[in-house]
Amino acid sequence: MLTPPRRPLLRPILNVLLVDPRLDEVRRVFDLLQKGGEFHVHGARGAADARRELESGAFDVALIDFECWRGRAGALAAHLAEHHPDLTVVLLTSSENERDALDALRSGAHDFYSRAYLEDGEHLAARLLAAVAENRSLRRRDTMVRWLEREARTDLLTGLHNRRAFDERLPEVCSSALRDGNPVALILLDVVGTGVVNDVHGQEAGDGMIRRTALAIARSIRGGDFAARIGGDDFGIILADGEMDLARRVARRITHELDQLNAANEEGEIPVEVAFGVACGKRCSPQEIFSAADAELTGGRSGSAVVPLFAGRRDPDGPSVA
Repeated sequence: MLTPPRRPLLRPILNVLLVDPRLDEVRRVFDLLQKGGEFHVHGARGAADARRELESGAFDVALIDFECWRGRAGALAAHLAEHHPDLTVVLLTSSENERDALDALRSGAHDFYSRAYLEDGEHLAARLLAAVAENRSLRRRDTMVRWLEREARTDLLTGLHNRRAFDERLPEVCSSALRDGNPVALILLDVVGTGVVNDVHGQEAGDGMIRRTALAIARSIRGGDFAARIGGDDFGIILADGEMDLARRVARRITHELDQLNAANEEGEIPVEVAFGVACGKRCSPQEIFSAADAELTGGRSGSAVVPLFAGRRDPDGPSVA
């Protein structure tokens, strides 16, 4: 049997936006890139035309005249950075001047190309393909880095933030509260009896209690609030701009959600009970507000910089154990 000849690997077809005010240059570049069939080229005479083209279609790379790029204090560069951050940008320069190349890269471009080489279509095509490939590789790398950073601050059992993220967030919120004069509230929550449940029913049962508690917390907090699992069966909830009344309402919502989950529990699930410690303050350090909430959780006294949920007495309406 005859083996058919192997076809050469085809390079990808890329959509190119060519931005140049000179019509003759637009035609020259258009002819160079269209010859091999690897590029679909769309022309624009300036920044306004470029924006319209970008709104009407998706492009892989923009080949932009250097003067258009930096014209009007870099309006086109700023527009692409804000609205099309994934677009590969290659600037057409009048020379191989290193200053042009440095200015281009500093202003957000991925590469520059001298007009002196515009007669070599293969060279231009190779540079565009290389710039797109490198930009995509960098984007994948950035995505991976962001994913790893997120994973490093996420509790795998519950999907909430972890202690590392909590220890970073609490000082930020306290610093902002001190600067702006706004209050911050902290809720500490302990799942009761997980140690006994783990010993008697196994760790999976205890983990189920922790997961259901995390679900109740996630359903009860606002979009801007911060919830983290800060220990084996301990959670911390930071309410920026949070007064004591709000903290109490959030705690009560959590107990309500847990009541619903306990009522709908499946066979073998252990009902969840929790204890709360809540504190609020305006001019307090992270250590002060955490210590006050922890003291409230364990039945102790808090310092003067913050107000505990139960100030000197047990509030009959305040959340304690659900």
